[in-house]
Amino acid sequence: MNNIEFKYLILNAKYFTKYEPIIEVCNDEIFAYEALSKFEIDNNLISTEDIFRHLHHNNKLFFELEKRNKQLQFENFNVDKKLFLNFDADIFVSSEQQSYWELFLNDKKDNIVVEITENGSDDETSANIMRDFSSWLSSKNIDTALDDFGQDGSMFSFYMMNGSKYIKIDKSFLRQIEANRNYLHYLKGVLKTIKLNGQKSVIEGVETKRDYELVKELGCDYMQGYYFDEYLIVK
Repeated sequence: MNNIEFKYLILNAKYFTKYEPIIEVCNDEIFAYEALSKFEIDNNLISTEDIFRHLHHNNKLFFELEKRNKQLQFENFNVDKKLFLNFDADIFVSSEQQSYWELFLNDKKDNIVVEITENGSDDETSANIMRDFSSWLSSKNIDTALDDFGQDGSMFSFYMMNGSKYIKIDKSFLRQIEANRNYLHYLKGVLKTIKLNGQKSVIEGVETKRDYELVKELGCDYMQGYYFDEYLIVK
């Protein structure tokens, strides 16, 4: 995607949010929702990952876009449940950005969980930015979730893991178990560690009845995925 194509996409794309339910494993009730950004142009969905990857090279535009997105995601959410909001630490690097997000998050912290996402880079600068963002959220008593734990290419940090109230297990765990049942023991070990640390686990990628039945057997706290009905608001 070149700069001209990207500018056209940002100016012309229709933005909407999909609110995906996070389900309590013990009783199948909805615990919370995660707000997922979606972009559509010419009636075709555009990969959110591609857009955000491009935006990492334009911090100012990334910040402005996410200001709009997060405001809409929160304002249009009319359900009495917690809302998980994805945040990339790269939009929290300047004093202006930090001041804005502090004001935005402070009066909402009882109702939201900040889901810390990685930007796809494993260099030392990115790791430090994520660590600083996690530390700031903790100092403000804002609940956090570590996203995509175990995803291919993601960095592993005990600091990030220990500082999060919720650990979201990447869908790749379930896909690996489909290919090799022995990987089930890895997942059981991760879930046991999360529980012993007093944290909550969320298994992502529950897409089939088989996935659902497996997750129920594992005894994690929450599950999430296309298997469950979506709560959708279009703006």
